[in-house]
Amino acid sequence: MRKGFTLIELLVVIAIIAILAGVVLTGVTGFQANARDTKRVGDLKNIQNNIELYFSRCGFYPGGFDAAATPPTCNTTNPADWGDLDGTLNEATGARIPNDPTATTTQDYFYGVSSDNLSYVLGAKLEKPNRVLEDSQEIDSSDLSGSWEWTGAHDALSCDDDNLGYCVGS
Repeated sequence: MRKGFTLIELLVVIAIIAILAGVVLTGVTGFQANARDTKRVGDLKNIQNNIELYFSRCGFYPGGFDAAATPPTCNTTNPADWGDLDGTLNEATGARIPNDPTATTTQDYFYGVSSDNLSYVLGAKLEKPNRVLEDSQEIDSSDLSGSWEWTGAHDALSCDDDNLGYCVGS
């Protein structure tokens, strides 16, 4: 008598493993999106703290200009992109700012400073609806028009909760 598994037995075991793997991977995907959204919110709070530190040192937000404030580490030009904002904050405060966890064009962070240089909006688009969108510190206005100087992919994003926009600012 031969010992071993038949072809049918092997196919049944492989099918069961494939079904279980599909169920597990489908369930994990939602958790990964929630984890990335949590990281985005934490990143924005961290960046917000660094921007406020910059303001207390320089007297204006990154991208603004105040002729009376002349510490050598204060950048008076609007950051062209996220890397420039990182360099500006790093030079003034020693802090590094992170990139979006997925680093795709649809999920980038964005930053805008007002024309009077005394207010800013910092935001990101979340992947899934989240209770953090109901946070009292979060900006819910979708109207970001007016005299704002922008850094990042702001055209595709808004602070509107219906579009999963999460924004903080001054």
